[in-house]
Amino acid sequence: MKLILHSPSSSSEITDIYKQAFSEAVRLYVVSAYLTEWDISLELNSECKKFRVIVGKDFGITKKSACLDLMGWLPAERKSQFLVADAIDGFHPKAIFWIDKKGKSFSLVGSSNLTKAAFEKNYEANIYSEISKNEFTKAEKWIMEIEEQSVVVSEDWLKEYQERKPAPQKKKSKTHTGEGSSIIALRLPNPSGSKQQVKIRRKQLAAHKNLKDSLENYFLECSMGKISSSEFYDRLPSVWSWESGNRLQGSGWERKGKASNFRELSTSFMNILNSRSDDRDDVVARELDRLKASRNSARKAFLSEILCLTFPDKYPVLNKPVHNYIADIEFRAPQGASEGAAYIDLAKKLRASLAQNPKHPAKNLAELDTVVWLEYGE
Repeated sequence: MKLILHSPSSSSEITDIYKQAFSEAVRLYVVSAYLTEWDISLELNSECKKFRVIVGKDFGITKKSACLDLMGWLPAERKSQFLVADAIDGFHPKAIFWIDKKGKSFSLVGSSNLTKAAFEKNYEANIYSEISKNEFTKAEKWIMEIEEQSVVVSEDWLKEYQERKPAPQKKKSKTHTGEGSSIIALRLPNPSGSKQQVKIRRKQLAAHKNLKDSLENYFLECSMGKISSSEFYDRLPSVWSWESGNRLQGSGWERKGKASNFRELSTSFMNILNSRSDDRDDVVARELDRLKASRNSARKAFLSEILCLTFPDKYPVLNKPVHNYIADIEFRAPQGASEGAAYIDLAKKLRASLAQNPKHPAKNLAELDTVVWLEYGE
């Protein structure tokens, strides 16, 4: 353990530790109550498999310019990995946790936010230490709890966020200050008949539970080359169909998707299925980007539906009604986001919106999908 006491007259060891962490980490988490500066000279290890920056919004102290700097610094595939604790009031941690290629875990915890003053002008006290594997796992679980109440920082979020004015006004402002309830919540459709549609969807999800193991076994066999891509396609109706009661979307995909490379798609699905729950969003984004690069036509409507059936609380279906819905509410992912990052951004914001609307008939994203169909389907 090393005690780092910073003053305006001392050199910044904190800066050096950040550079070390970013350059060597294979898993890296940064949490800060405020973000007012982002060092664009930081270079993230290309082998970093898990990366999160989560900042707070309380009192409007986080600066939009710093957020934009960080967003611009992130590559396309990592645009969904910069989050704000949107649903948390009293988010005040100042910490960084990482594990390096040798398996050693470290932390820097103390008084320093991600601000220029903290690194240069302020009197700050921090503790830098190697930590045990158990302690790092404990930190990851804590980060995961925070992430469940966070959303991706996008231009849309920044538009709604009210940064604190340099000089406080004498009279109370009626505008949102960034303190209190969450800033962004997507408008959820709730047309007449939604409750009945949700009941039907619950029957479909129940039917899928009976077919889930068989479907996943087909994915496994295809990924291993035990059955061909065409055999996989031919077997699909026995485990995913309207007759079986577990197909969610309308017709059309079976014609467009027949020529898809299902072995490649099956490999992606198995990677997602076998991933750690706290890594799954990253794996989903990565696999979608990989499938897009190979122009796999089944990556959207088909794979997203399978993800929605398998993880109904986590992932939405990408179909025409959903595209109509997000166009209507003018949802936009962070500028320059990859396809996978944009999908995770949508998933996170839909999760957060449902959590903020407990009286909505839908209780998960699979149930919300049928409400979207009712409102936006043809």
